[in-house]
Amino acid sequence: MRRPLPMTLEETNGKPLDIILITGDAYVDHPSWGVSAIGRWVESHGFSVGIIAQPDWEDPDSFRTLGRPNLFFGVTAGNMDTMVNKYTAAKRLRSKDAYTPGGTIGGRPDRATIAYVSRLRQAHKGVPIVIGGVEASLRRLAHYDFWQNKVRGSMLIDSKADLCVFGMGEHPVVAIAQRLRDGGTPQDCRDIPGVAYSLGAKETPPEGENVITVPSLAECKASGDAMNEVTKVMYKESNPHCGRIVVQAHGSRHVVQNTPAVPLTTAEMDRLHELPFTYEPHPCYRQPIAALQSMQGSVTVNRGCSGGCSFCALTIHQGKDVTSRSTESVMREVEALPQRKGFNGIISDLGGPTANMFHMACNDEEANKVCRRVSCLHPIRCKFYGTDHKPYLELLRKARTTPGIRKVYVNSGIRYDLASLDDEFVEELAEHHVQGQLSVAPEHASDNALANMKKPKIEYFTAFMNRFRKANADLGKKQFLVPYFQCAHPGIGPSETVELALYMKQHELRPRQVQMFMPTPATLATATYHSGKDPFTGKEVHVAKDPKERARQRALLFYWKREEWPHVREALLAWGFGEHIGRGKNFLVPPGPSYGAWSNKSQHSKGVRFDTHMGIKVERATKWEEREETWEAVAEVS
Repeated sequence: MRRPLPMTLEETNGKPLDIILITGDAYVDHPSWGVSAIGRWVESHGFSVGIIAQPDWEDPDSFRTLGRPNLFFGVTAGNMDTMVNKYTAAKRLRSKDAYTPGGTIGGRPDRATIAYVSRLRQAHKGVPIVIGGVEASLRRLAHYDFWQNKVRGSMLIDSKADLCVFGMGEHPVVAIAQRLRDGGTPQDCRDIPGVAYSLGAKETPPEGENVITVPSLAECKASGDAMNEVTKVMYKESNPHCGRIVVQAHGSRHVVQNTPAVPLTTAEMDRLHELPFTYEPHPCYRQPIAALQSMQGSVTVNRGCSGGCSFCALTIHQGKDVTSRSTESVMREVEALPQRKGFNGIISDLGGPTANMFHMACNDEEANKVCRRVSCLHPIRCKFYGTDHKPYLELLRKARTTPGIRKVYVNSGIRYDLASLDDEFVEELAEHHVQGQLSVAPEHASDNALANMKKPKIEYFTAFMNRFRKANADLGKKQFLVPYFQCAHPGIGPSETVELALYMKQHELRPRQVQMFMPTPATLATATYHSGKDPFTGKEVHVAKDPKERARQRALLFYWKREEWPHVREALLAWGFGEHIGRGKNFLVPPGPSYGAWSNKSQHSKGVRFDTHMGIKVERATKWEEREETWEAVAEVS
């Protein structure tokens, strides 16, 4: 019988554990939960592991429930960045937390990693502490913090942790555990790839040809150009085969980022996903965990993404190289699904960050070893990048014909520009693997906006959309394409927003949600948002920071909703695009009253009223944020 990792002393049978992992999420023993994947992986290498989930960060006793570990504490804020999990793009509290039982908010503090390490230092003096996960990984060097609107220093120094594991942590965490087991100290782990650490004031930072020094924390605080340089270096040094050690001064101290860890191989990915996960929450929970419910029946086939979109943290966290499981390993999991508790015969998703990148990789090992491109696909597809869809098509065919499997859907992201390169994929997707609606993310229609996003031109999406619609017509099916668009991203101004709205009307697209850009640490788009310049070219970029403009951009993308017409008219008139107000297919909205999303109709004649937080009236802003919250939660979970 499979059992979860222990959360109580009773479950350990009184034996001290080698490693105790602290997480800001409820504990679900599923490979999609980072803390579970690391815990099972380390356990498979001969170490005993326990988990403390969502401890009371104000009570040191909450961190004593499993005693004192033999080797170290590992700390993660959870699957999501704490601040993204808790706040909307308008910096307001979300109404639910998908990673907490019952969706209850308040289960973890802001920047949970810092709070957890602080309490661990009180509860267990002298025990090494290693931080990791997406929150710490993206804050390993100086970074722009959107929620405080300032540049903060490395989370290593803020938290006073011994080590930070950045990126995907399986290899570094095992190496740390082995060295500490053999009598080493955290200082003896400083040469491990995938590890960052801080030096004391009297310690000398490394030097040499394999070391690059980036602008200091003080320089980043004083200059957006310096912050751009740091971000650019993080991306260019992210290849584990040729990346250099990065050093950054923080006052009299230094933070050192080693070369990245080598990704898991296909064999290692197979091993990880076939460890004895229960795929269920720990038995102590009595309320459902929404994030798990949305993933029931899903099977992960790969990790990483070669797209390199400027707003996405995948490239800098999971890596540009896609690692895929073998078809045989995935099929073993598929064949076992009918025996899994609660499985209804439907695989809700057979995919990953980008499903149709299954077994896509660089076809030239030597070229890959020296590659410093941020994206394999932008601005043009690299000639060495393989785009064969046959492995994924073969997997889909095998899965849907497996006894006990009624349907196999693809609900995670696909690259439509890659999909269009295959003669069969789009038609087979439409015939067998779409649950009425296929979600894709063109993000925008303007060439300028898409260039800043590092996304393919809109012509690729248009071609894919037409092909998908034709495939459904030929099949006699009524299935819909659901596009996700983004507003307020750097490079998107009034003209780009109007261009997108007109494109949507021309092609009869009505998105369910629109994502308002939220700057998250370490991404290229965040550096641009902070500095107003492209990190690679140095050219100035329009950045929508004013709440009015952000609200106007959002309103325009819902031009087809009657309740948004006054806000759309206000935006068009304010921006000088009044010619798009009128009756007929060539206009966005009919004539009528106009007022902003931040004011009520009755208050318009008296002047606009604002609240004291973000300049947007609370009653109206809440409605906008409910839409925003829905999309962002889906994006993070998937």
